[in-house]
Amino acid sequence: MVLLIPGWLNMANISSDFLSTLEKIRVQFLFDHPFLSVLALSLPTVFRDNPHEAFETDGASVYIDVRLCTNIPEQELKYTYAHTLLHILLKHPFRMNNRDSGMWNRSSDIVINLLLSDFERVGERPENEVMLEKFRNKSVEEVYNILYQESSDGEGTPDEENKNQQKLDIIENEGESEAAQEDIDTLIVQAMGAAKKQGNIPSSFLEMIHEVIRPKINLETLLHTYMTESFFDKRSDFSRPNRRFIHQNIYLPGYTQERNRLNLYIALDRSMSINSGVFSRFLGIIDSVLRISSDFRVTVVPFDDAVDESKIVVYDAQDLKPEVAFEKGNGGTMFAPVVEYLQNVSEMDSSLMVLSDGYFKIEKASSINTLFLISEKQNMKRFEAYGDVFYFDI
Repeated sequence: MVLLIPGWLNMANISSDFLSTLEKIRVQFLFDHPFLSVLALSLPTVFRDNPHEAFETDGASVYIDVRLCTNIPEQELKYTYAHTLLHILLKHPFRMNNRDSGMWNRSSDIVINLLLSDFERVGERPENEVMLEKFRNKSVEEVYNILYQESSDGEGTPDEENKNQQKLDIIENEGESEAAQEDIDTLIVQAMGAAKKQGNIPSSFLEMIHEVIRPKINLETLLHTYMTESFFDKRSDFSRPNRRFIHQNIYLPGYTQERNRLNLYIALDRSMSINSGVFSRFLGIIDSVLRISSDFRVTVVPFDDAVDESKIVVYDAQDLKPEVAFEKGNGGTMFAPVVEYLQNVSEMDSSLMVLSDGYFKIEKASSINTLFLISEKQNMKRFEAYGDVFYFDI
């Protein structure tokens, strides 16, 4: 049986005790966590026989199986309700795309349970909710990538050690996902307003929400825009006055010749901390750069704890089919040798792109314009003083 509930109307065949318990939890959300209350009161609630869990969501509705809820203590029920609402708030069903559903569910659960550990009065975490501290402050995509790599390397994943961790509370949205996401975006704005008024929200949670509502930019679009603005714009210069107004004794700056040739160095992190999936993505980015510009000189400088000059490759626009092929190394990571190398070889109008996970110490910036593309979000802030920094999801 399926029953769609706008609020708490039409409660046929649902016990009054169970409805009273859910109503009590909603009231507690209103006082303790208003952002959860906004979602609980606004989202469609469907009572039905769920295929997997007591609470499930497709990102637009909450599905509750009363039969499976029967033996769940009230405090665990409260936690499970909050957990499900956070799946919606963080848009986990819509971010799954074509990833493995079981591993995505597990990754999303890990992220949410770590977030909820920073809150008070959210109920009691059930035993089947996995908590892995090593993933704290990571996005669900980062957790997924790590679990996927561990699975590929044969290291095992949590569900192989504990079958109770095979939760599947995120299900596929079979409706119009674009329209559903627009509705959820509106609710997120309302929920964030309620959260800010509350005033005691953990920073980890706010950062996670900002990551969701921040406009997503395709990496190739980012690279094209950044290079266009950084390398190809005209430069004003008083040594070349604007001739248009000289006859009026008005001296305005003219422009130096527009730079049409891209002269770029790419520092490629090939250290031990870079797994094969991330390294392959780095090579894909290099390939994208070579396809963006019509006139370029791109020098790829692989590094770990040193710069191996024998591995440096220079690409030129005259190359008809540039081949991007580099091997991963096994050393540590030091950025100072890259800075030293560039001091000796780079021209002033050159620019630098650094492809790395960010697990290295930096004490000195390069003398040329620098863009850091970092695959580990928690490392971004350390580089903001040394150039432009972007995080990309592999």
